[in-house]
Amino acid sequence: MKRFGLYLTGLLLSVLCLTSCLKGSNVQEGWACGVLGVSKDMFTPVLKTQMGDFAASSLTSSLNKGEIYYGDCFLFYFRLDSDLPENAAKVFEMNGYYTITILQIDQIQKFYLNPGMTDIMTARPGEVPVTDGYYSGEYIDKYLFITQVVNQPSDLELYWFMNYDEQNMMVEENNKRYYDLYIRATIKRESDKTVKTDVAYLNAYDMQNYFQTAASMEKTYLGSSYNASSSKFTVRFNYVTSIDEETGDITWKSVTEEIDIAWFTSGN
Repeated sequence: MKRFGLYLTGLLLSVLCLTSCLKGSNVQEGWACGVLGVSKDMFTPVLKTQMGDFAASSLTSSLNKGEIYYGDCFLFYFRLDSDLPENAAKVFEMNGYYTITILQIDQIQKFYLNPGMTDIMTARPGEVPVTDGYYSGEYIDKYLFITQVVNQPSDLELYWFMNYDEQNMMVEENNKRYYDLYIRATIKRESDKTVKTDVAYLNAYDMQNYFQTAASMEKTYLGSSYNASSSKFTVRFNYVTSIDEETGDITWKSVTEEIDIAWFTSGN
């Protein structure tokens, strides 16, 4: 997993991540999250982002050297020059991507959603409480990039888990349906430091199948009241906020996110 300062992490996961526009030109620079994929011509490697597909010569070089692979997730800082011939409107329409210069790039660790549930009453071995299990999120090409925060020594390393109950994906409370996810973190490498600070982790979770299943279920529940332009399903991210050192009992907190059903159902 990649760790960042909270301020930077909040910026990079905003809807639009451009951070500067150079005066007197059509050059923009900014942070973005992306997944390495292929362009619509099935030839050019591109980073798929919420702002569109980005190609760069450095991506092709690193891919050819075996340094990166399709499906890898990244945080990157880029420069986009709209005046370049390769970024002209007609060229973009033909290629389906912008050509950029990557100024900095870091690979983001990927985690996979586990359909098996663990004991949600007692701490796991080496488990630590999470300050914020869903500080911000951004869905790109089947991966949900989530900023997650832990109060910890700066050099402590964690492993993250996300689980759900495959047999009981949906629960209904007060006439509202929730699709529950459970987020937990355990120690991967110990620290001998005692001073703690809030550390933000940027992690990527493969969520496509889960979201597609939840969206289809909710669409079925809605029946004739389903509206492709407005109907949503509610995902509830549950995370452990405290652990009793004597008993191992844990306390959960949750945050919800409403997601358009039409994003994950075919024919809309």
